[in-house]
Amino acid sequence: MLASSTLVISIIIKKEWDSINQRHQDQIQLNSRLAAGYFEKKLEIGQFVTESIESEAISTGGDTNLFVKNAGHMLEKYSDIYSLLVLRGKQAVTVYRQGKIRRGRSEFADNALAQKALEYCGRKHVNGIIGPLSTSGAGQCLLVCRPIYIKGKLYAYALAVIKQKYLFARTFKELTKLGYRYRFSKTRIAGKKYNQLVSTLGKRPAQASMTFKLGECNWKLETARKDAGQIPRDIKASIFLGTVTVIINTLLSTLLVSYVERGKILVKLVNTDYLTGLMSRQAFDRNVSRYLDQHLGEPAAGAIIDVDDFKYINDLYGHEAGDEALRNLAGSLLRIFGKQGLVCRNGGDEFAVFLKKTDPPAARAAFEKLFDQSLAFSYQGRSHPYTVSLGFAVYPDQGQSREVLMNKADVALYDVKSAGKAAMAVYSPSMSKEGRAQLGFNLRDLAVNLPGAFFIYRHDDGKILFANKELLRIMECASEEEFIEYVGRKVKGLIAPEDYDQAVASCNEQVGDGDEGLAQLDYHVITKETRKRIYMHAVAHMVKNPYFGEIYYVIIGPRPDQNK
Repeated sequence: MLASSTLVISIIIKKEWDSINQRHQDQIQLNSRLAAGYFEKKLEIGQFVTESIESEAISTGGDTNLFVKNAGHMLEKYSDIYSLLVLRGKQAVTVYRQGKIRRGRSEFADNALAQKALEYCGRKHVNGIIGPLSTSGAGQCLLVCRPIYIKGKLYAYALAVIKQKYLFARTFKELTKLGYRYRFSKTRIAGKKYNQLVSTLGKRPAQASMTFKLGECNWKLETARKDAGQIPRDIKASIFLGTVTVIINTLLSTLLVSYVERGKILVKLVNTDYLTGLMSRQAFDRNVSRYLDQHLGEPAAGAIIDVDDFKYINDLYGHEAGDEALRNLAGSLLRIFGKQGLVCRNGGDEFAVFLKKTDPPAARAAFEKLFDQSLAFSYQGRSHPYTVSLGFAVYPDQGQSREVLMNKADVALYDVKSAGKAAMAVYSPSMSKEGRAQLGFNLRDLAVNLPGAFFIYRHDDGKILFANKELLRIMECASEEEFIEYVGRKVKGLIAPEDYDQAVASCNEQVGDGDEGLAQLDYHVITKETRKRIYMHAVAHMVKNPYFGEIYYVIIGPRPDQNK
């Protein structure tokens, strides 16, 4: 009887253990999928940053001054990135943290592996993730690259250097805390053989294997529980040992609940935009593609929306105000479109919307709801209105995949931008995405290369919002930062003290109280280095902006009669 009872208990215990092993297997699959998704998201930050550098280079015609300025901001925002550089030939401009800048020959120019990968990315017009590479400053690192083409020709490469040691440390620590061993590998660009990056798994077999493709490389995460395959010795034990096993199983179940909760946190990190709480771009792309695969040919619509003059909001009120504007728009989009489809933040001030089961007339009617209300965000106790622009395309007539659909919505958005903003448009074949790059380049080119000094300032506090290179040259300032420091970012700091009050009074008298006006002024400026007094003639055009107040656009140049 005792033997029979022991056998029954052993069978029950064995069955329970098999059940736990199956739950462990399901859990490790889930956690490995979440960890691989988090790795992919971290690597995509490098791609996003290099794409931003590429856009700046195209808009400035290859001028690296703006890159140097914005690279510092991006390094502060993205702690995983060690340095950013623009590599042209063998020479590079490299920006490190704390504002350190280096110009000269890059060590990547002499690295055969890096050069081969860069040539591939340049030839194929694709992003790439190179490495691991051994560097003098960053040690073992990964190199995210983006070829920069200007006017159809390869101009340079935008590169982000990421220390391999710190990139995935937090997630590996979480896997270790969960009781997992792991092996993380990647192929070289366009390669097939996996090279191990980091491993605690050794030669042990994996219980779960997750792969993804990014930067022209294949990536693989393999995991296994530290106690994988262990069978309890008390399978044939007595009733007392069986009871102990039940208690142990109860504790394991409690641990499993903890694992599930941690899994939920990882899911939220991967699928949520940190600023607005909306769906992340990666989750949006995945869900839209899945929906279209499951509803082939069923009418739908995709839209791209961005905030008009978002840079003005940041420049005038600060980046915290810009964040409030983005959160406000996110709430409006979710309220209007959330029940009908999907809403995400693409990045920056750009958002995406996908409407399910929506034909073209219904899509237009739905998107018009966004323009039927007044948009405004609150900051420091005041309400600030703003406007948006929207471009949309319809499925399946204008795009039979997510990529094509959203790309055409993007083309429609920039057609709206070129026509005056604060409106919406549906894609048509007559639109061209070339207008997007051309629009940004021409406006920037006009402001920077205007054959004369030019600046913009706000009337209520005299804050200078923009100054072009010619004014910096006249004032003997080597950079925009040096100019801002010299004049205190105020028009009062630009005009000689003895001329300031008279210039302001004359300007106010000539402009009057209308919505716009012109004023012609004469005053002195004092240069930074030589303290030279230059007698200037200025033509100021005041325009009342409903969102930003009175803005002055000023063209200024030396008068011929400099002896006054």
